[in-house]
Amino acid sequence: MRFALLYDNRFMQPALLENFRDYILATEPDTEYDVLIRWGNVNGQDQSASVIFNRKQPLKNCFDKATVFEILRINRIRRPHLIIPQPDSKYPLIGKFFETGGTQRDPVITDFAEAQRIKADFYVECINTVKKYNLYIFDHNIFCITKKMAVRTHTGPGGGVPKWAYEEIPGDIDQDVQKVSRLAIRAMHALGLDFGMVHAGLDTRGRAIILDVTPTPVMTERLAGLFRWQVDNFLNRNSPENPVDYRPEQPGAANNTVLLGADPEFMLRDTISHKIIYPSDFLDREGILGYDERSENREGQYFPLAEIRPEPDPCPIRLTEKIRDILGRAAKLIPPHIEWLGGSLHFEQYQIGGHIHLSNISISSRLLRVLDNYLAIPIMLIEDPVSGSLRRRQYGWLGSIRSKPHGGFEYRTPASWLVSPEMTRGCLCLAKIVATEHPSLSKDFFTSPEMQKAFYQSKKHLFYDIFYELWEDITATYHYGIYATNLAPIYNLIHSRSHWDENVDLRKTWGLI
Repeated sequence: MRFALLYDNRFMQPALLENFRDYILATEPDTEYDVLIRWGNVNGQDQSASVIFNRKQPLKNCFDKATVFEILRINRIRRPHLIIPQPDSKYPLIGKFFETGGTQRDPVITDFAEAQRIKADFYVECINTVKKYNLYIFDHNIFCITKKMAVRTHTGPGGGVPKWAYEEIPGDIDQDVQKVSRLAIRAMHALGLDFGMVHAGLDTRGRAIILDVTPTPVMTERLAGLFRWQVDNFLNRNSPENPVDYRPEQPGAANNTVLLGADPEFMLRDTISHKIIYPSDFLDREGILGYDERSENREGQYFPLAEIRPEPDPCPIRLTEKIRDILGRAAKLIPPHIEWLGGSLHFEQYQIGGHIHLSNISISSRLLRVLDNYLAIPIMLIEDPVSGSLRRRQYGWLGSIRSKPHGGFEYRTPASWLVSPEMTRGCLCLAKIVATEHPSLSKDFFTSPEMQKAFYQSKKHLFYDIFYELWEDITATYHYGIYATNLAPIYNLIHSRSHWDENVDLRKTWGLI
């Protein structure tokens, strides 16, 4: 097999090259590779490698720092705001330069005259931080964190003067680190990077903020060794000796079959007054039928979101029937004059989701990109565009996930597909196909900031042609032949450029009344 590290001389580092000395080390691409690591080098085509870490377009985006901050803004990730220096601007500012990697210089600009003298490519506000961190990430996993700490030297009178240095800390040392870690991983995913370093901090209000991102961080010997271990571990996990089970789902199927779960949400509305009804009045909090932990105004008394939690199943058809059984139980507990609503948003403030759980499959940057493109785009195209775009102002980010205690994770980007059994069955079948066959699904339209923005704003007209390209890949998979009939309602709704009705009573669509 041909393994290559394609590097840019501007970012060449001896420790990195030493740890990858058994790879093909090059500044110009060859014909084809099995595995290609792009270390700041955007030469050649991504299609020349079977496995590629840090693709060409995301790298180009990251070398334009204005694009980095724009992508963070689109994804509502806290970061410094861009500033056009004026005599009356609030100083200090930070100067930024295009096309910089791990060696970038960020001068502090104290006044307008200095901004004119420095002539940075653009400027951002200077954030007053109480803590700063460097987070080194590979394939959605943080493998090292360093924190800025005061270090006192022992030279000169009085024992020296305080200096600052970044020292390695445990990843679970406190809630501040965990908060910064979550935001750093979101930033990496939004930028489409497989690896890099996120420079982050906590502001004076205790909020995590992204200060910068680089795909070519400075590597010490230890960091280069850790990075190599991460690469090797990924390749070992995804070797031909560890395949995903592609067989049709049967009871007692192999342990590596992708397991599906879900906790779709819905809301309750009085049919007479049209006011919200709280499911906590009728349901217990825990169990297969309950309510979400989010309470009205976070007061811990009124809980507006009902939730279905079926037992996981490798088969999306059986999982749909489990959901039907739980809805039948709900019909016996909730008074008949109350209607049930799925979709994206109700009462102008309550966002609801169709979270899909995946087990027996590892979280990876590649998998999340495939879910965003092949699952989130079709579901966006069948949802109500107005309520969908309103929901995504706070929930439903691209790549939104949450790890679960059972070892899997839930994909939280989609709205609640619980609107009908056809949509439920179709979305779960699509999720099964996408998760199981994600190694063969390669398209990614979210390397473009404009397409990210269009997704959040439900600009469907920009995605209809894209959908047919994605669907062509879906129909070429093994599992499509198994679930084609169940996917037809989704395809037909998109093909007719229609969307589901999220104001219809779920009891009617599910045949409960």
